[in-house]
Amino acid sequence: MKKIALLSIMLLAGMGSYAQTATRMKFVNHTEFGGLFGRVKYNNIYTGNEERTDSKTSLTVQTFNGLLVTKRLSAGVTLGMDWYKTALLNPIAAGIRYDLCGRKNVQLYGTLDAGYAFAWFHDDSENYNTKGGMMVNPGIGLKVGKPGAAAFTMALTYKRQEAHVDKPPMWDQKERFEDRVYNRLALRLGISF
Repeated sequence: MKKIALLSIMLLAGMGSYAQTATRMKFVNHTEFGGLFGRVKYNNIYTGNEERTDSKTSLTVQTFNGLLVTKRLSAGVTLGMDWYKTALLNPIAAGIRYDLCGRKNVQLYGTLDAGYAFAWFHDDSENYNTKGGMMVNPGIGLKVGKPGAAAFTMALTYKRQEAHVDKPPMWDQKERFEDRVYNRLALRLGISF
């Protein structure tokens, strides 16, 4: 976690020093909301540990704030909130957005965010302790709007999010915990300027 925070600070400091020596750099924002879709396998203790699979849908919101480094590349920080069924996680990540191709008013872009999620706003039940973990979120998107003006965005990404939950021990257990990995397909709509 300290390494990610240090890397993010170095990235922003580097962009700030570049901004002072180069021509004026443009601020970039992508604010998006959408859904996280996936299938979950788990053992059901009430049916003799029979393995079950369920579909899960969760809500996600994120904002990317950065600087236009080149005509096609933006780099910055992504802040978000993901509402899973049993966890509310807040990812903070270093992110990039890169315009791949397109025409005058329609651009295909690539996106990559990597960082760490915290459980700052999550409210645990008694004797439970939820902690976030590493997060990576690569994908592609479509930006519709005039160059240099506000645009409508639609992104399709893969999101891998880790979490750790300490649980109260049962019967003769000394400790009980669960390491979770949320693998989700994310579909987000938003705006960019």
